Amino acid sequence: MIVRSLLAACLLSVAMAAPLRADPVADSVTALSPAIQDVRVLGTWEKDGQKGAYRIIVARSGPEPTARIFVQWLARGSDGTAQVLRSVDIKEMIELKRNVGNLVAEADPDGLSIFLEMIDPTAPNAAKESYELFIGDDETYRFGPASN
Repeated sequence: MIVRSLLAACLLSVAMAAPLRADPVADSVTALSPAIQDVRVLGTWEKDGQKGAYRIIVARSGPEPTARIFVQWLARGSDGTAQVLRSVDIKEMIELKRNVGNLVAEADPDGLSIFLEMIDPTAPNAAKESYELFIGDDETYRFGPASN
């Protein structure tokens, strides 16, 4: 009787700790880092017989949040699931130590153009600056203050 009670208690605790049915989509959303605070999927690309959409990810961290930007090329696999084929980390964002207030992006046949409103979190009145990022389908990019 004691063994049966212990077994029932163990099974009940396992059932309460884990969901009865796995949901890979919900699980992946739950596992998403809290630093990832902006995700945009837009435009299309086509290269070497493959095609898909661009994804822009903005991750923020720190006590006075600063942002990092990642650009990814998404495509559908033969089974219909989405895949990340390529990913580019805009490394200049690490040293820049700015937050992204707003971004506007558009795709064209040569790649992706992203216009950013950057905020210096340490400046009085959160000074804003305009930056631009142009990234080609070959993963090369230009990033810097807007030329307007």
